[in-house]
Amino acid sequence: MAEVGNGKAVAAAYKNLAALISDANVMPTWSPDGSAVGFVSGPKEQRQAWRANLATGEKTPLLDVAQLRKALLAATGITPAGQGVPFEHFAFIAPTMIAFAIGTDNISYDFVHGLAFMAPAPNAIDTYLGMNAQARMTPRPFKRSLPMIDPTDAYEIMSPDAQWLLSIQDRNVSLRATVDGRSFALTKDGTPEVEWTVDWTNPMFALLGLASPSTNWSPQATKIAAYRVDNRGVFQAPQMHYLKRQDEVVFRNFPTAGGVLEQHTLFILDVEGNAPVEIQLGNTRDQYPCFAGWLPDGSEVLVAVMSRDCRRIEVFAANAVTGAVRSLFVEERETFVRIHHDVYLGRKAGLTLTPDGKHFLWLSERDGWKHLYLYDLQGKLVSQLTSGDWAVCEVSSVIADHVYFTAHSDPQRPYDVHLCRVPLAGGAMQVLTQGEGKHGCMIAPNGQTFIDTYSTPSQPPITCLRRIDGTLLNAELLKADISKLQQVGYTAPEQFSVKAADGKTDLWGVMYKPFDFDPAKKYPVIEFIYGGPQMILGDHAFPAAGSLGGIPFRLAQLGYIAIALDARGTPDRSKAFHDTCYGSFKGTMSDDHAAAMRNLAAKHSFIDLSRVGITGHSWGAYSTIRCMLDQPDLYKAGIVTAPGIDVYSCVLYECYLGLPQLNPQGYRNADLYSQAAQLKGELMIAGGTSDHATWTDGIKMSEALIRAGKMHQFVPLPEQYHAFDSVHDEYVDRCIAAFFEQNLQSGKGENA
Repeated sequence: MAEVGNGKAVAAAYKNLAALISDANVMPTWSPDGSAVGFVSGPKEQRQAWRANLATGEKTPLLDVAQLRKALLAATGITPAGQGVPFEHFAFIAPTMIAFAIGTDNISYDFVHGLAFMAPAPNAIDTYLGMNAQARMTPRPFKRSLPMIDPTDAYEIMSPDAQWLLSIQDRNVSLRATVDGRSFALTKDGTPEVEWTVDWTNPMFALLGLASPSTNWSPQATKIAAYRVDNRGVFQAPQMHYLKRQDEVVFRNFPTAGGVLEQHTLFILDVEGNAPVEIQLGNTRDQYPCFAGWLPDGSEVLVAVMSRDCRRIEVFAANAVTGAVRSLFVEERETFVRIHHDVYLGRKAGLTLTPDGKHFLWLSERDGWKHLYLYDLQGKLVSQLTSGDWAVCEVSSVIADHVYFTAHSDPQRPYDVHLCRVPLAGGAMQVLTQGEGKHGCMIAPNGQTFIDTYSTPSQPPITCLRRIDGTLLNAELLKADISKLQQVGYTAPEQFSVKAADGKTDLWGVMYKPFDFDPAKKYPVIEFIYGGPQMILGDHAFPAAGSLGGIPFRLAQLGYIAIALDARGTPDRSKAFHDTCYGSFKGTMSDDHAAAMRNLAAKHSFIDLSRVGITGHSWGAYSTIRCMLDQPDLYKAGIVTAPGIDVYSCVLYECYLGLPQLNPQGYRNADLYSQAAQLKGELMIAGGTSDHATWTDGIKMSEALIRAGKMHQFVPLPEQYHAFDSVHDEYVDRCIAAFFEQNLQSGKGENA
């Protein structure tokens, strides 16, 4: 192995994992005739373009690189950089022709005859007049409103007939015609208090060749399902801005636990300008209506309405002309039916229409595990399609007579993800992917093959090609190259399983070690925690750029054993496993995490239980302080960032604690401010001054600690939000390194 730097240098290098790991993922392009898939691989200076035959799996070079570079010089007058193909991605525009971009130049290339053609620059007059064809057809960015958070970037949504581009402008639904580029407002009564919005899709779906989630456009492109959102009475959280000469305050809608919730009313809008048709769901003030899709003929829309406490969902079919609704079925449970974030922020109802429009698939945990159920359009349950002690993740596609879905299908490895299928008519479930780890799959547009990329924390990604029935066509279409990572310094992370506090339940996590790990040494430990009921934290795939696993991966390089664990109360396991969070955030979380740490130390002599730290972001900040208060003899130091601490402050807590008016004791037990005097370990709080969601939580926690006489550090991050920009993120990293070095490596803090 090449000479490596110190831990801080290695951790800094790990911040750009994309530069250290190549070929971890494939960005496919599918040939128009359905015969091949193309992709690019290799380091930047020596990239190669490949094609794989979808019938045989044979992988061959797509083109002659020297010939391509010669043709590009002739077409552009510029010698391409590097030695390989000078692009990261391309698209087939004909069976023997591809298109790609080099800088601002758009190039097409005939790889059979070796001819390159540079597209002419847009006519300046056409561009000035807004009549440039490419500009007219290209989705434009705009700011969209989302519950609770700042307006975020979104892109216009193209109608199915490519005649219109949909966006929100001045709080109204707006359409831009692709024929002339001109826009008009489809609604005109939007205000800051009562505004219009629709659901949005990810523009990367089309680029990656993935099936896009259903949009609010009707299949005939004549109607749009849209929400009118009434924010009147919702708490207005102040967002402070300090950096100009005069301070500035902006108010953001931020519904509180037990407070006024914004009201979503669903309408059908007509492209021709007829009056909006309200879907007759009644008063939805304390409900979450969620548009779930159009029938293929555009006659009806499906809508799922979840109660504010998340314990009841009713599914309706609504007439798109009259707005009249018919109830299809109700699912009601003693605890939450859906994860609140999925419905409230993601608008994911868990409902998928079959392509023929005669049935729909419903995700339910009614038998104790998340499984697929098939209903007809009258709301009659046809059959339960999947069953067993494992959980479905989500539906990927419905092709012919099969449902394709991702699932944690191996009970022995509950966080592995596989692509599976089951017949719509009922029958045995088939696992289509093999090999341990998380499988990310992309099904070809013709529905006959799929690309499968899989990895574990210790096994770098491998990409293979399979037929739609799972038959292997090419076992190694692409294999990640981690040689640069190894040169910097690398010890593979490892998965582990230990018992929970009950001594029975298996908990799974990932352990990260320093690049120069020595099993004969004793290492302090840092636990990276989230702990909330919305998502799992343990990254059971190979660490990748932008993944949550990258954070403990970097922390470990500073000389620690870093741990990411998912205890009871988190999703993706059984409903009983998840439900331990219900009604009480104290629950089993801190007991489970402490038990896991002690059980790990019993297995591994290199873990020093006398020097254990913990850190978490957002909801993970709550879990960090909860563990420090409940397990003071274990956790000696903690760092919280963007601290979501106050359970009374936000509607996100209601799904699991209920309303404060109905569960006052549960909220009192979950309140951390009143327990500040119990803190023994050292604590650092870091938060963005413009993060209206959590800045005040950090201020209140600091005040509670001051009143309790507890020393702590508070790091304000000016003009930062719930996530931090690169400059402030780097500063926080330095603060974290110094804090843990002082309190876990060098000595004891003041609260010990």
